[in-house]
Amino acid sequence: MLTPEYLKNLPENVIRIMQQLEDDIIADIARRIAGNLKLTATAEYQIEMLTRMGYDIEEIKKELAKRIDIASNELENILKEASYLSYENDQELYKRGGKDLPPLDDNLQMKRFIEATIQQTKGQFKNFTNTTGFVDSGKFKLLDNFYRDTLDYAVFQLGSGAFDYNTVLRQAVKKLGDSGLRTIDYKSGRTYHIESATRMTVMTGISQITGYMSLANAKMMGQDLMEITAHAGARPSHAEWQGQIVSLSGRQGYLSLSDIGYGEPDGFKGVNCRHDWYPFFEGISEPAYTKEQLENIDPPPFEFEGKFYTFYEANQKQRQIERRMRETKRKIIAYESAGLDEDAKAAKVRLRRQQELYRNFSKAAGLRPKYERTYVYK
Repeated sequence: MLTPEYLKNLPENVIRIMQQLEDDIIADIARRIAGNLKLTATAEYQIEMLTRMGYDIEEIKKELAKRIDIASNELENILKEASYLSYENDQELYKRGGKDLPPLDDNLQMKRFIEATIQQTKGQFKNFTNTTGFVDSGKFKLLDNFYRDTLDYAVFQLGSGAFDYNTVLRQAVKKLGDSGLRTIDYKSGRTYHIESATRMTVMTGISQITGYMSLANAKMMGQDLMEITAHAGARPSHAEWQGQIVSLSGRQGYLSLSDIGYGEPDGFKGVNCRHDWYPFFEGISEPAYTKEQLENIDPPPFEFEGKFYTFYEANQKQRQIERRMRETKRKIIAYESAGLDEDAKAAKVRLRRQQELYRNFSKAAGLRPKYERTYVYK
């Protein structure tokens, strides 16, 4: 069992590595576009540009692969540490109920499952190398295609004489900030920002491990009742069952696995779910929360600039402002790397306004400002 607070912070180290990667890739591409556009668009240059473009793409992809490899190793460490901590917590919890859960080192089947899931999750994560790119005019393009198409079109615009250098360069590098680094799920066709994809990968991996671990341990110990953890700001559908007791066998008077949507993407242990569960012993355990405490686990709604927010909505709004700040910071990186100083200054003014809104909203909501999510890592 892992607490909601532990699960909330679990992906942050890997996300920071990927944010740094995103910033560096954007800066690198912006510099390369600016450098190519400074050359004269002659016929000779067109031939030279093809050679340089191929070199540029290979260099960018090598760096992408290297940094994702570093992040995947950190991911392995995080998942392994979380898995062992979860098992140790289960040992302590079963001990309170008079049951002796054997050490993990003696449970070879469990250790094999943990290792297999970690390697599977690492494989999915490392696949970002082949599925990463940018969104351009609503269409996803792999990194090399995006770079080639953007530079080709910028050279064409500049060669037409209809646009000046700064205008062409601004339009080209602005795409980097607007999109941010993204990855595509080819099965669904949906694209995810690299931060969202990273968070989802980490949370899915640990959810698979702890979900299997909890059920296997319960079966081994003959345990039927499980109590779900609870936290403030839970999504409304999860708030209906958090903090309550589930019967794995479906006994009347308790929630069933279907009641909590176990196995469903939007249910218990689904996508980005921070809930976990632990054994509840009849006649020994006391529920962690009363019905009244669960009903009042969230702070009361509040008003900000004429609109009322629940605590869940406040968390969503805070994340929205964070995403906008990250987008503005990406543009600052792109403009500065391309030598567009005036555009960078204008973006910095916009960022200061967003930061002020962020501080004011977080204070009104009683939320800790998460500036670590909005840094430009240098």
